[in-house]
This record gives sequence, C-alpha cells and structure tokens, in this order.
Amino acid sequence: MSSALPSPAVRELIRQCAQIVVNARPEWLDELDASVLAASPTIAADPELAAAVSRSNRANLFFWGTANIRDPGAPVPPNTGPEPLTIAREVVRRGLDAYSLDAYRVGEAVAWRRLMEIAFELTSDPAELHELLDVCSRSISSFIDATLAGIAAQIDAERDELTRGTHAERRETVALLLD
Repeated sequence: MSSALPSPAVRELIRQCAQIVVNARPEWLDELDASVLAASPTIAADPELAAAVSRSNRANLFFWGTANIRDPGAPVPPNTGPEPLTIAREVVRRGLDAYSLDAYRVGEAVAWRRLMEIAFELTSDPAELHELLDVCSRSISSFIDATLAGIAAQIDAERDELTRGTHAERRETVALLLD
C-alpha cells in the first residue's frame, strides 16, 4: 500500500467507517460467519473450528477497524494475534491443508461489500468516495494478504513441530511401546 496518507477529509471518512466496522451489527457478523463457513464445509462441519473461525472473523474486523480509528488510511499490520494463530494450530491438528484458509478471501469480500455500503452512506462526493474506496480496498487487501502470510508461516511452524519436535518423538515412543 502507498505510504502517502489520504486527504484529511478522507482520513475522517475512513475513521468513521472504521468506527462502524468496530461496532458491527450482529446481523453483519452473522452474514460474515455464514458466508465464510459456507465456503469451507470442512470447517463448518467441525463446531470447535467453526467457533474459532467466527472468533477470528471478529478479531480481524476489530483489528483492522481499530487500526484505522487510530491512524486512518495508514497501513495496517497483519493480525498475528491469538485468534488467527489458533486457526493455524487447528488446521494442522486436524490435518487440513492451507486451502482451508481460502475462506479468509470470502470474509474479505463480505467485509468489503459492507464497507462500500457504509462509504456510500457517509458521502456522496464523487472525489471523496473514489479516494475512500481506493484506500480502503488496498488497505483491506494488504491486511488480509499479510495476515494470511502470518498464518501460513505459523502453519509451517506447527507442522514442523508436529513432525520433528517433541510431538513426533512422543508418537515414535508410543509406537515403540505398542509394538
């Protein structure tokens, strides 16, 4: 994302959008969860994993929103907090592949549609709207890309630990005891 910040008027619009996102209506969150889970039947079939995805959805919305309340239009760092990293651990524990993370893109699309609705409610000025949507589109995309990269790195680390670390040694010991 470009390092140049948007105009002061658009920064204020981004801050207002972000405040609405942080205080998302329950029906928006329900739509987000339903869409994400519909895109990943494997995750939806596992209540524990589905709940973790729901928590991660909310954490990502809150993370992006609070970053844009603090510094509207500035790059948002990846969310590598406990919720997304729990997803990484659970994906590895359940033997799922990283394609399960494609559901994040569905969540991104749902959030983007909601943000566009908010933007059109906040301004009808074509220039402001153009800048607002451009900045937010790049911000959300960069945020999700970076968050997914962080989760993928954690998945690799978890897999490595599972196959080479103490878990693998324990499995080997148990296998020897059973033989």
